[in-house]
Amino acid sequence: MKAKHVLILLSGLLALQSQLSAQEQGPAPLVLTAQLQPNKSNKLRRIPIMAPPGAPKGVFLYQVSREEPPVSDQVKNYKLFFIETPPDLAGAMRAYSSDDLNTAKRQLARVRATYAPFIGLPNNPSTTAALLELSCNARSMDWSELGKVVEEFPAPKSLEASNRLKLEAARVLSHVSDDPGTAESRAKEAEDVISSAQRSNSVTSETYTWLKYALARALASNIPPAELQKGISERNAKVASQAVDAYCEAAASAHGRYMEIPVDAMHRAFHILWAMPGVRDYIPQARKMDKKVWGAAPCNFKDAVALAYLLRNVYAPALKDEAVTTACGFYFSEQLNTKKAPKK
Repeated sequence: MKAKHVLILLSGLLALQSQLSAQEQGPAPLVLTAQLQPNKSNKLRRIPIMAPPGAPKGVFLYQVSREEPPVSDQVKNYKLFFIETPPDLAGAMRAYSSDDLNTAKRQLARVRATYAPFIGLPNNPSTTAALLELSCNARSMDWSELGKVVEEFPAPKSLEASNRLKLEAARVLSHVSDDPGTAESRAKEAEDVISSAQRSNSVTSETYTWLKYALARALASNIPPAELQKGISERNAKVASQAVDAYCEAAASAHGRYMEIPVDAMHRAFHILWAMPGVRDYIPQARKMDKKVWGAAPCNFKDAVALAYLLRNVYAPALKDEAVTTACGFYFSEQLNTKKAPKK
């Protein structure tokens, strides 16, 4: 059925429905407020809109007055079509920005379901809520729930390029695991999407952080846990170094104040570096830290100490980790004329 025929049919049905009693009509239709500017006008209108069930993408209804029946129209007829944020979505956004992630998750899921009839319209609340749900679950590191949101995402094909990449990155991130048996396939999945993102002008820092973190977790799962405790073998040093690089790229790509994944990436990178060959053997020499001792230290030792210092003094002062505390004590800055080492 052609779009114009659908519009005629919808208008006819709505005109008929307006003559029915309130009981016959059932629940009142869901209404949002939109700001509209027609293509051939400079006048901005602020009117309530409705989403007819089963309508083609880009079709909506509006009602000029209560005395007149709703009129069907199309988004393409307007050079500005902006749906104002409804109160329930605004509340979920406040919870998210206040770091109340559990509350935000519940509220965003409700908003996504409530405004599902509007998913054919640009910047609709359902899609906006779903995109924020991805970020909410990523910050919580709730990989299972993140995967559910990805699978249930409303009308993914209608997303603009940057958000399509974000959704794909969320899919990759939801597969995070420490299972070495799936490490190779997960690394390839992350690398493929990273390659696609690098060719795009639409990739965001959040998306790139997710992808690099997912790649790092895949690479790091090849390192046996026992080696992180006792020291990484020469055989695993290469993949360990690759994991550290990916973790640090994830942290460096992040912008803004939502640092859960970047901090976790830095923390994991530190523990790999602290277990690298030659690092722990150098600790006894580093007890008396000075310029000469610092200058002779292995690069992995210096990098581990630098990460520990950043974690303790900048990104995660409340972090309780004995190894970080020890490493941080070896920090040496010639510029600040400081010589720090943990007490014996």
